[in-house]
Amino acid sequence: MITKEKFRLILAFIAVSVVFASCKENDNENEVEQNVKFAMSLDMPLNINSPSLTGATATLTNVQTKKTYVAKNFRRAGTQYVDTTEVPEGNYTLDIRGGISYNLDTTIVNTSVKATESNVIVNKTSTGNDVSHKTIALNTYNAQDGFVISEMFFTGTLTPEGKQYSNDQYIKIANNSDSVLYADGLAFVESSFMTVSKFDYTPDIMNQAMTIDAIYIIPGNGKDHPIKPGQEITLALNAKNHKEINANSIDLSNADFEFYDVSSNPKFSDDDNPNVANLVNWYDYSNTYFTLHNRGYHSYAIAKPETDKETFLRNYYYKYSYVMSANGNSYTMNKDGYKLPNSWIIDAVNLSIAASYQWNVVSASLDAGWAHCGSIDADKTRFSKAVVRKKSGNRFIDTNNSTEDFESDATPTLLK
Repeated sequence: MITKEKFRLILAFIAVSVVFASCKENDNENEVEQNVKFAMSLDMPLNINSPSLTGATATLTNVQTKKTYVAKNFRRAGTQYVDTTEVPEGNYTLDIRGGISYNLDTTIVNTSVKATESNVIVNKTSTGNDVSHKTIALNTYNAQDGFVISEMFFTGTLTPEGKQYSNDQYIKIANNSDSVLYADGLAFVESSFMTVSKFDYTPDIMNQAMTIDAIYIIPGNGKDHPIKPGQEITLALNAKNHKEINANSIDLSNADFEFYDVSSNPKFSDDDNPNVANLVNWYDYSNTYFTLHNRGYHSYAIAKPETDKETFLRNYYYKYSYVMSANGNSYTMNKDGYKLPNSWIIDAVNLSIAASYQWNVVSASLDAGWAHCGSIDADKTRFSKAVVRKKSGNRFIDTNNSTEDFESDATPTLLK
């Protein structure tokens, strides 16, 4: 039986326990987060000359608390840019965005850079040092990353009489991302150099830029042409129903865009479908109208120029020379074209054929391989064939190697 005295002792013990627990809870609540200095060193992108970083912002997001911390006072330190901020110890995701300007031959180029890191652990070192450090490599990018060239039909078809017909060429571009992208301002370009003729061009800027002889831009004010994930658009060299002329051909009258050029030669005029939007011609080497090489001797790319037409034509002009040898004699050839910075290029495809292939005319970082239709020069089996990008599930394969990414000698998807 519990006496009154024992009962009082029990009550006193309970009261003391409650007070002690309350004090412990209050102590936990009043604990101050221990911040750690987090230092970031940013490496500039490769193959960039004299880069200058502008407007860089690093956002750290705590995985547990979802709180964000921002650093935006990066300063140059040797070849890197550095900044330090204070954040609580923990696991973070890191997102860095900014812009850079750099030298390309005689031109100053502006472009965007970014870097993302996950599982960034911020804590004190084993020696008690309260500074955590991370080195991050920046990469160039633009808002239209995610587009890929999904198909190129350049060989043309044969008429029932066996004659070549190449007005039915087309290109397909796909949104290979998980979100809606806008095609406005996207450029389609052709290389000046050929994969079947190798020369030592001076100055050599291939690791920094693609030398082009044609550039066409998809019109729009920024959000006029939304492209859903997985959706493709078709650029027709001539947007009409070619079946009306050649029964073995394709109906391209419903293409999304078409190439249209004003010819300086009245004998060679281009057709214009008023129901299909024209690509904007920034530059084209031809005095008549643009066509794709029907044996695939050039390389092609899509890009997002970070400037307007007038500035591009004024500042991205490229003079180069090379030595041509023939019959024991050598001749210095002086040429010109336009240089498209690699940092603006989203996707590139080298085309060639095995019997004549000599080299790729874009940087290996853009495309390390090449695709083809036919195996020899003037291969008569190449007609009605295309290079078509492979898919894995719902996504197009994109390893920056066209040998692996494309099915060569494929049936054009619009000819099926």
